[in-house]
Amino acid sequence: MVLGKFTIIYTLAFLQRRCFLNYHGLIRLSAAANVSFTVSITVLFLAVNVCCPRFCVYLIISRTRLFKTWTLTRSLTIMHVIEEIIGILKQFDIGDKFSNLPLLPRASVLIPLFVRSGRLYTLLTLRSKELRTSAGEVCFPGGKRDPSDHDDVDTALREAEEEIGLSPDDVQVVCTLFPIINKTGLLVTPVVGFIEESFCPSPNPAEVSAVFTVPLDFFTSKEDHHSTYGVVGMSGLLHSFYFVDTDSGSQYHIWGLTALLAILVAVLALKKKPEFEVGFDSEDPLAFFQQILHRRISKL
Repeated sequence: MVLGKFTIIYTLAFLQRRCFLNYHGLIRLSAAANVSFTVSITVLFLAVNVCCPRFCVYLIISRTRLFKTWTLTRSLTIMHVIEEIIGILKQFDIGDKFSNLPLLPRASVLIPLFVRSGRLYTLLTLRSKELRTSAGEVCFPGGKRDPSDHDDVDTALREAEEEIGLSPDDVQVVCTLFPIINKTGLLVTPVVGFIEESFCPSPNPAEVSAVFTVPLDFFTSKEDHHSTYGVVGMSGLLHSFYFVDTDSGSQYHIWGLTALLAILVAVLALKKKPEFEVGFDSEDPLAFFQQILHRRISKL
């Protein structure tokens, strides 16, 4: 089997030399030989080096051009995907719709998004067990508003920098979504933004014990999802997910407000209806969150 593959590739080297077979032909023959395009290129180079050393110069140049073209095409594709998602999410930007709410203690969370291998991901943290509130729980980067914060976006960006070392300059803020009163009475505003795939978090051990990434479509699948009604301090369904991080092997329990926000952003950004009941209209969730917010405020 292996000899057969190398025979095809070796033959391909002579075809490249004699007949100027293009890279589309190489891709087709690679598929026929059941070998990767990278392996094909490498073996082709070695074979031609033996048969015709001078031709290797042309081959190196061609391979470099091919790689540059592939890299440029990939970058443009990622940019197009991001621009499309940004356009979708901006439709749900709340602007100043909730600026007249009663004075409540406020907080913000940053929901960081990025594209990896054509798939949309988000970043989550595991809070330190030493914290006084929500110790050991999975959350998005965020926290209470500081008097120096200009608005909810400032709060989310400042907290993200303090918790995981994400500079505000490295976040492309897209929108702010509907504020939600959490179980402790904080008015939490989600801020959605894009970050670079290459971002390497530097968790503050006093606040964060782990940082991990999750494909956003995970929050639309029923496979690892559970939900319950009638939980004290919660309105509607309480969503719960169990996620295993393949990089570390750790399992994380994502539930409550964090799970709800992840579902919401997945529904909006991916335009994908979840495989389970969510309790809100996936095409127009504003009315649902307004109702919950007004109901909670009326009880204050």
